[in-house]
This record gives sequence, C-alpha cells and structure tokens, in this order.
Amino acid sequence: MGWSGTTHLIQYRRYLIVNRTLRIAAATAAVAGGALIAAGSATAAATTASGATFPKLPYTQWCNDSGACSYTGIGSGGGIKALTAGTVDWAGSDATLSSDELSKMGGRVLYYPTLIGAITVPVNIPGTTGKTVNLAGKTVGDIFAGKVSTWNSGAITSANKKLRSVSNPITLCVRSDSSGTSFGFSNYLAKVSPNFRSTVGGASKTPNWPSNMTVIKSNGNPGVLSCVKQNPYSIGYVDMADVYKGGYYNNVANIGKSEKVGKKRKMVYIRPTLKSTSAAGNLKKVKSTLDIDFSASPAKGAYPIAITTWVLCKPGMAKNGDVQNVLKYFYGSKAQGQLKNYLFSPLPAAVKKVALKRVALCK
Repeated sequence: MGWSGTTHLIQYRRYLIVNRTLRIAAATAAVAGGALIAAGSATAAATTASGATFPKLPYTQWCNDSGACSYTGIGSGGGIKALTAGTVDWAGSDATLSSDELSKMGGRVLYYPTLIGAITVPVNIPGTTGKTVNLAGKTVGDIFAGKVSTWNSGAITSANKKLRSVSNPITLCVRSDSSGTSFGFSNYLAKVSPNFRSTVGGASKTPNWPSNMTVIKSNGNPGVLSCVKQNPYSIGYVDMADVYKGGYYNNVANIGKSEKVGKKRKMVYIRPTLKSTSAAGNLKKVKSTLDIDFSASPAKGAYPIAITTWVLCKPGMAKNGDVQNVLKYFYGSKAQGQLKNYLFSPLPAAVKKVALKRVALCK
C-alpha cells in the first residue's frame, strides 16, 4: 500500500522545511531589492518563464539556485500564450499543444520533460475522514462524466461497503483556468472510461464538464483542494504536493487498475506515493519527440494518474541558447535529486538520456 505513517510524516516535514526555505529566500531577495535574476542583473544569461503551477516549487528553487531563470506559475495555458507572444524565453506546461496552439506558435515547439508527478483524487465524504476510499479508474471517469452521480452507486460501493448508506449526490471540484492538470486528468479518464470519452471528450486544458452535476470551478490546484475541503460529498483532482501541503493526503482515493496477480488479473487499488509514481516511468520505449504520456502505465504497482510536465522551447526565440543552460541544470543530478522534497519523482535515466541529446536543438 505504500509508505508507512511515519514515512508520510517525515516526507511532509521535509516538504515544509524546503517550502519555508524558499519563502525565506524570496523574502530576503525582496528586501535586498528584488531577485537578481528577475531584475536581469545577475547575468545576461538569465531567462524568464511562466506557465504550469504543477512544477512551480521545484522550478522556483532551480531558477534561484542556478541563477539561469525566473519562473512565474500562471497555468499551462497562460504559459503557452506567453511563449507564443514572445514575452517569455520558455514556458512550463503539463499539456502538449493543440494543433491551433502549435499553428500560432509558428509550427514548431520542442518538449523537454522534467519530472514525474501524481494527480491525486481527494474526496470529502462526511464520516469517512482518514479512511481509505477505493475508486477504479473507470469509476472516476464515470463520475466526472456525470454517469455516476451519488456516493452509494454500485460502481462505488462494490469496493466501499461503508458508503452504501451515503445517498448524497456527488459535487465535482474542477479547475476554472486553462490547466495542464486538467489536461493530464482528462487524458487519463478518456483512456479508462468510454463514458467520459463519449460525453466529455479527450484530453483538454478546459474540459466540458457534465451539466447534470453540481460543478464548482476554482483557480489552481490549491483552489480545487479548498473546494473539496469546503464542500461535503465532493471530489476533485489535485497534485500530490498540494494535498500534502493542505494536510489532506489521508483523504485521497486509492485508484484501481487491472493487474496480473499470479495467473489471474484482478483490480488492484494503488495509493499515490513516490514509489508508485516512479513506477509509472518504467517505459519500454522513449519517444524521440519526448511528448511522453505516463498515465495508465501498465507497469506493476504504478500509480495510474501519473503525468510529466515540460519545458517548452520555441526555436528561434531570443536567448534560446540560454534556455539550453536552464535545461542542463534541470537535468543535473542535484536538481533531479531535490524532486523528492516536493513529492515528485525524478525522470527515468532512459528519458533523461534522450532529453540531454535534444538540448542542442533548443537554439
């Protein structure tokens, strides 16, 4: 089932210490007159970037430590728009570009994955706080498609007998902004739930959520978590770091997928942990374009809703040579080794090898 309670506590304390260190560093820089890289006075090589909030904490630390960049978390859609407009040197995104976005970008963008992270599914069911809830991936998809609308639905109670008396309707907490987390979540749900695929659609930064459900939209991952915490009988999707930061990890669902156990296949419910997230990176093949999809991994013990996030490079942009320096630092052993402090998993060696070979193309 993953970590012990003691390991959870140690990991969370480590997360808080690193987060506090970043806040202190930022405050000190502000008192001194602003971060040097943001002001452009640290070095001519410093680049500016914006985009996904999913990797904001490690990107902030890496930029501060290297002096090679500054990063603002505004959402994947916002970062893509900024890169298209040429107001940043590179963008952070948890989503690949649509054909329309690619056309506006000029027809070419390079993807550089930086980490593996888990999208958790927090729930708020009064009377079950701190108790494990098991949800098959298909069931999660059917919930967000509006096909499973009450907590005592057979699809839910078959794995959660304690919910048989909970007839309350389910409230959906979703993102209001153009979100890479929404993209990764909907991409996974479209794979495992035919109902989701036919009613909501495929991967999207702004999914068309069902009209027959109560849907509450909030900005950013922290906003979705707040929605879940404030609304009884709700469900949402939030990155693992934010559910830890919000003290809500004990209320995320274990996600079920079919795995071979002995000679038979059975539904196995997997908890989002660093170990299970890392397992999703066990790829048989690494795409040379690096627009990699880690979700619904068939690897044994892999958490199903695992995604990567990319540095997007637009060839021909001013200072793109300096983006190469950013990428080399992000792929270094020091940066990758720090990811566990933020509850992310480092890139598999095979993926990093391909990425490093492609860094020279970002020019």
